[in-house]
Amino acid sequence: MYKKAQAFDEIDNLIYEVFEMMNCFKFSFINENKELILDSESNIFFSLKDCANKLDLVVKFIHWVSRSCIENMSPERTQVFLQTGFELYIGKHLTKKDYEYMYTCFGNGLNSDGAYSYARRLLNIPEGIQ
Repeated sequence: MYKKAQAFDEIDNLIYEVFEMMNCFKFSFINENKELILDSESNIFFSLKDCANKLDLVVKFIHWVSRSCIENMSPERTQVFLQTGFELYIGKHLTKKDYEYMYTCFGNGLNSDGAYSYARRLLNIPEGIQ
Protein backbone atom coordinates (compact mmCIF):
# COMPACT_ATOMS: atom_id res chain seq x y z
CA MET A 1 0.00 0.00 0.00
CA TYR A 2 2.92 2.34 0.74
CA LYS A 3 4.19 2.26 -2.87
CA LYS A 4 0.71 3.08 -4.18
CA ALA A 5 0.41 6.05 -1.82
CA GLN A 6 3.90 7.20 -2.78
CA ALA A 7 3.01 6.97 -6.48
CA PHE A 8 -0.09 9.10 -5.90
CA ASP A 9 1.99 11.64 -3.98
CA GLU A 10 4.43 11.84 -6.91
CA ILE A 11 1.59 12.29 -9.40
CA ASP A 12 0.00 14.97 -7.21
CA ASN A 13 3.35 16.75 -6.99
CA LEU A 14 3.82 16.67 -10.77
CA ILE A 15 0.29 17.94 -11.41
CA TYR A 16 0.86 20.73 -8.89
CA GLU A 17 4.16 21.73 -10.53
CA VAL A 18 2.75 21.63 -14.06
CA PHE A 19 -0.08 23.94 -13.01
CA GLU A 20 2.36 26.20 -11.17
CA MET A 21 4.38 26.52 -14.38
CA MET A 22 1.24 27.06 -16.45
CA ASN A 23 0.21 29.89 -14.12
CA CYS A 24 3.42 31.67 -15.16
CA PHE A 25 2.62 31.44 -18.88
CA LYS A 26 -0.76 32.97 -19.69
CA PHE A 27 -2.87 30.84 -22.06
CA SER A 28 -0.55 27.83 -21.76
CA PHE A 29 -2.18 24.42 -22.07
CA ILE A 30 -1.50 20.70 -22.40
CA ASN A 31 -2.40 19.09 -25.72
CA GLU A 32 -3.43 15.51 -26.51
CA ASN A 33 0.23 14.53 -27.02
CA LYS A 34 1.09 15.45 -23.41
CA GLU A 35 3.01 18.51 -24.58
CA LEU A 36 2.98 21.66 -22.47
CA ILE A 37 2.32 24.49 -24.92
CA LEU A 38 3.79 27.62 -23.35
CA ASP A 39 3.12 29.94 -26.30
CA SER A 40 0.77 28.72 -29.03
CA GLU A 41 1.40 31.76 -31.25
CA SER A 42 5.09 30.83 -31.58
CA ASN A 43 4.49 27.08 -31.11
CA ILE A 44 6.82 26.91 -28.11
CA PHE A 45 6.35 23.67 -26.17
CA PHE A 46 8.00 20.68 -24.60
CA SER A 47 6.90 17.13 -23.86
CA LEU A 48 5.83 16.29 -20.33
CA LYS A 49 6.95 12.71 -20.90
CA ASP A 50 9.57 11.67 -18.34
CA CYS A 51 8.76 14.63 -16.07
CA ALA A 52 8.25 13.81 -12.40
CA ASN A 53 8.91 17.07 -10.55
CA LYS A 54 9.89 20.74 -10.75
CA LEU A 55 13.51 19.92 -11.50
CA ASP A 56 12.48 17.89 -14.55
CA LEU A 57 10.24 20.72 -15.79
CA VAL A 58 13.06 23.24 -15.48
CA VAL A 59 15.45 20.92 -17.35
CA LYS A 60 12.89 20.45 -20.14
CA PHE A 61 12.57 24.25 -20.40
CA ILE A 62 16.36 24.59 -20.55
CA HIS A 63 16.67 21.88 -23.20
CA TRP A 64 13.74 22.82 -25.44
CA VAL A 65 12.76 26.45 -24.79
CA SER A 66 15.99 28.31 -23.99
CA ARG A 67 16.69 28.86 -27.71
CA SER A 68 13.52 30.95 -28.01
CA CYS A 69 14.65 33.12 -25.09
CA ILE A 70 17.70 34.58 -26.81
CA GLU A 71 18.16 37.45 -29.23
CA ASN A 72 17.89 36.80 -32.97
CA MET A 73 16.18 33.44 -32.39
CA SER A 74 12.63 34.66 -31.68
CA PRO A 75 10.65 37.89 -31.84
CA GLU A 76 11.24 40.15 -28.85
CA ARG A 77 7.66 39.62 -27.63
CA THR A 78 8.28 35.88 -27.46
CA GLN A 79 11.63 36.29 -25.71
CA VAL A 80 10.17 38.59 -23.05
CA PHE A 81 7.10 36.38 -22.54
CA LEU A 82 9.19 33.22 -22.07
CA GLN A 83 11.86 34.86 -19.93
CA THR A 84 9.28 36.51 -17.67
CA GLY A 85 7.33 33.28 -17.21
CA PHE A 86 10.42 31.18 -16.53
CA GLU A 87 11.85 33.66 -14.05
CA LEU A 88 8.51 33.81 -12.25
CA TYR A 89 8.42 30.02 -12.07
CA ILE A 90 11.95 29.60 -10.70
CA GLY A 91 11.75 32.73 -8.52
CA LYS A 92 14.97 34.20 -9.85
CA HIS A 93 16.00 36.94 -12.30
CA LEU A 94 18.29 35.83 -15.12
CA THR A 95 20.38 37.88 -17.52
CA LYS A 96 20.69 37.73 -21.29
CA LYS A 97 24.02 35.94 -20.74
CA ASP A 98 22.29 33.33 -18.56
CA TYR A 99 19.88 32.45 -21.37
CA GLU A 100 22.70 32.37 -23.92
CA TYR A 101 24.70 30.04 -21.66
CA MET A 102 21.62 27.87 -21.11
CA TYR A 103 21.04 27.42 -24.83
CA THR A 104 24.70 27.09 -25.86
CA CYS A 105 25.51 24.45 -23.24
CA PHE A 106 22.23 22.58 -22.85
CA GLY A 107 19.87 23.54 -25.69
CA ASN A 108 18.34 20.88 -27.93
CA GLY A 109 18.82 18.22 -25.27
CA LEU A 110 22.60 18.59 -24.96
CA ASN A 111 24.48 17.48 -21.86
CA SER A 112 21.60 16.24 -19.73
CA ASP A 113 23.73 15.77 -16.61
CA GLY A 114 25.04 19.32 -16.93
CA ALA A 115 21.52 20.64 -17.48
CA TYR A 116 20.37 18.95 -14.26
CA SER A 117 23.29 20.44 -12.33
CA TYR A 118 22.54 23.87 -13.77
CA ALA A 119 18.82 23.53 -12.96
CA ARG A 120 19.66 22.49 -9.38
CA ARG A 121 21.71 25.68 -9.00
CA LEU A 122 18.84 27.77 -10.39
CA LEU A 123 16.45 26.18 -7.91
CA ASN A 124 18.92 26.01 -5.00
CA ILE A 125 18.58 22.21 -4.81
CA PRO A 126 21.70 20.40 -3.55
CA GLU A 127 23.19 17.71 -5.83
CA GLY A 128 21.64 14.30 -5.32
CA ILE A 129 18.24 15.61 -4.23
CA GLN A 130 15.28 15.50 -6.60
